[in-house]
Amino acid sequence: MATTDVLGLNKTEIFAKIRDGLPIVQESQNLLDCKDDLLFAWNSNDCSLLVKNWRASLMEADTVPESTATKQKKITYQTLIPSSTLSLDVDRVVASNECSLVALSAPRGVCILDLPRRWGPEGYFDGGKAIITCRTYNLDGQLFQSNPHLEVRQIRWHPNSVSDSMLLILFNNNTIRLYNHYKLMHVWQVGPTIVRSGLRTSALDFGEAAVDFDIAPPVKSKRDLTEELEESVNLTDNSLKQDKIEWPLVLLRENGNIYILMTEMSSDRTRLQGPITITPQKRDNYGLESSSIMVIPSLPPTLVIGESSGKLHHALLLEAATPEHSLNEVDDFIVIEPSEYVIHVRETVELELGIKSGTSKSNYKSPVYLKRDVINELRYFAYHNAGLHVVTVNFISELQRYLESEAEEDQLNFTTPSRAEYILCTKFDSSDHINAVFGIALLQTPAGVVVLLGSGQVISLKLVVDAQLLVSPSEQTLTTSSVEQGEAGQTFQDKIKSILQRSVNQPILADKPSSNANEGYELLSQAIVVLRSQYLKRHELVLVEFAKHINQIRIKRDQQLQEIQDLEDEREVISERAHKLAERFEEISDNQDWLVRKCHRLLQNANTALPNSVVAEREFAQQVANINKANKKIAAALEDAKKTMNKQRYFIAKNQDEVRQNAFELPEKQNRTITEILMQLASEIDRQVTDVKRINKIIGI
Repeated sequence: MATTDVLGLNKTEIFAKIRDGLPIVQESQNLLDCKDDLLFAWNSNDCSLLVKNWRASLMEADTVPESTATKQKKITYQTLIPSSTLSLDVDRVVASNECSLVALSAPRGVCILDLPRRWGPEGYFDGGKAIITCRTYNLDGQLFQSNPHLEVRQIRWHPNSVSDSMLLILFNNNTIRLYNHYKLMHVWQVGPTIVRSGLRTSALDFGEAAVDFDIAPPVKSKRDLTEELEESVNLTDNSLKQDKIEWPLVLLRENGNIYILMTEMSSDRTRLQGPITITPQKRDNYGLESSSIMVIPSLPPTLVIGESSGKLHHALLLEAATPEHSLNEVDDFIVIEPSEYVIHVRETVELELGIKSGTSKSNYKSPVYLKRDVINELRYFAYHNAGLHVVTVNFISELQRYLESEAEEDQLNFTTPSRAEYILCTKFDSSDHINAVFGIALLQTPAGVVVLLGSGQVISLKLVVDAQLLVSPSEQTLTTSSVEQGEAGQTFQDKIKSILQRSVNQPILADKPSSNANEGYELLSQAIVVLRSQYLKRHELVLVEFAKHINQIRIKRDQQLQEIQDLEDEREVISERAHKLAERFEEISDNQDWLVRKCHRLLQNANTALPNSVVAEREFAQQVANINKANKKIAAALEDAKKTMNKQRYFIAKNQDEVRQNAFELPEKQNRTITEILMQLASEIDRQVTDVKRINKIIGI
């Protein structure tokens, strides 16, 4: 339990209280939420919202234990009681962006809790009271009473709310309502009107009901030309109106069609576009059992579409070159404008919903719900009845790096696929038993995730902020490796890593209260299949690759040894040729010097034998010869003088060494002792002289 609950939440009072009132029906819900250091959890027994400061509790666990009296004074959690009685089966708890409100959603209603102010040493509500009554707003209770088939599909807080109170609610009748606290602001029709006269309607049969929506980044409003002309005419006093902002609401229908509703906060006017063209086209339209959609605010925005079959489609929301007209809607009263966007699907990730047994041929299906990671925008979580997946979308970082690059020759290459990790598995047999996820909350500083299961077990795990930091080298290393790979191709290490890369994860298996021998045998069989297919087989492939690699290395080694031997032979030949050339060069150089000297003598003899030679020239030549002889004598005398001087220096140095060796020197200790004795004698003599003078003075001498 300790390895799956690093925060120790299973033993806390807040989850012990929630555990007794969990819903009986095992369907994925979200009864948890976290904002900053506050963890919210819904208690269906008392219809109350429980709040715990998880960060303060974590710090207390790391500090010195306190006394019993101090522990009794401190509260472990707070209970927020709605001011009005709630008769809702809450299945979703969503705190507002600034944590001033909490929306409690149920299939048949939505209410808002107004949270009190936080103050005190640990930042609890209302100074740390154990029980607090919060003002509650029931949204359109009469609407649900008059429409027995009306249900809530999705709720989201609007990010552009200054008062942190704008709530968007999607209903199953293809309408979205915008509320400000309890006040209804706008009602937007997002699809054909669904009137249930029987069990199902034609719109439902065709999957035209919206199942989920999300809010995309804002864009500038594209107003009509007539409105712009009117504004330019009515413009006075140089007062310019600010550009209006539109918030695109990305809508997902059950049949996989995606629509975009362009909305303005201050206007009832909307523009519905769709179905948006999805490329590349497929027969199943990227999902006939769509269950959820999520927008990652990248540039351009990234869409994640989830299906009940476990498929997740990662797509880019791009602006269309020209507005595209869509097909006719089922309801003719809805105006569909030409679509300004197109969706390009980059990749599809298929999740493993539970551990499939060897005897089962059909895949388990469950609605997949998505939750963004507020710390790492490349990562999100997908939870369902069979557990929890964490998915990392790697092409977002590559796209961002390409947009930030200033090099013109840089090309956009999506080389790294997305990575899905099965971190929690709650279904590992072929039975109908389900241990669904009842709540998921993401923690910050330190990063972590808390999961509440239908069995009452709480899973708390620590998360790495950015997994790429663990495996990515520095940019210089990346540049060097990319150049080497461009020259040599894929390295052997990368090839071995790709072979050993498993296609399945090892998720945490949730505790099961009871299990029989058949379930244990299925789990063991599945483990054996995974061991054979994902470990032993891959190691055999690695063994074959090692044999190939060793054979290639041996061939290259033999070839290199042969090339080295050839180079050694060629080096010996070149060395012999160089030796012969050096001897020939010396011989030619000697002959050349002999010829030069002979030419000089011939020129001198010819010059002296000339008949027109005067007496002065002969005398000058005789003087030069005498000077040359004198120089030779002087050089010989200097050489003799140098030899004599060197001998004298040698004898002088030898005599100095002998004198230095024969000199007597006292040791340092004796020298110091004699010096001290002499100083004492000198002081004694001075004292005696002083005494004699004093005695003479007394005697009168």
